[in-house]
Amino acid sequence: MTKKPIPTFKPKTNLLRIGAVTLTAAAALLAAGPVLADTMAWTSTSYIVSQDRATGQFQRRGVAMFASGEVATFTLAGQITSFDPKVLTYDVKMVYTFEDGSTLRQEGSGRNEVTTPPRSVQMGSGRLVGGTGRFEGISGRTESTGRALSEWDAINQFKAEFSLPAKK
Repeated sequence: MTKKPIPTFKPKTNLLRIGAVTLTAAAALLAAGPVLADTMAWTSTSYIVSQDRATGQFQRRGVAMFASGEVATFTLAGQITSFDPKVLTYDVKMVYTFEDGSTLRQEGSGRNEVTTPPRSVQMGSGRLVGGTGRFEGISGRTESTGRALSEWDAINQFKAEFSLPAKK
């Protein structure tokens, strides 16, 4: 019995098919739009508008002054996560509202260390989680430092690295 050679498979290359698949993939990537990365910085001043010592919930209102020259009002809702006489930790959610009606949402956590009562120093980190208008689709991370000037008043400096979807 003679052995028959095993046939070898040789695929035919179809350049049109490869080109079509490549163009389809490229079009899908372009349709999603590139993400633009940037940084921003701002200083905020705020005061406590409500505080429930039993639940640890608090609210602040204030004004944020951006390095670009823009000004926005903001509200902050917070929840104390631990408290002792020298250190306070908390989670916050903030909404900034700009003159053009755009909003920017931020979430984070922070830590206040009492220096000389009622003064304290603050440090925090967080993220930009969304917005409306020109901030729609924003994402990024934030860092903050600051200090409480009294039991009610605070000033903070923020830095953010963020991305926005490209405009269509």
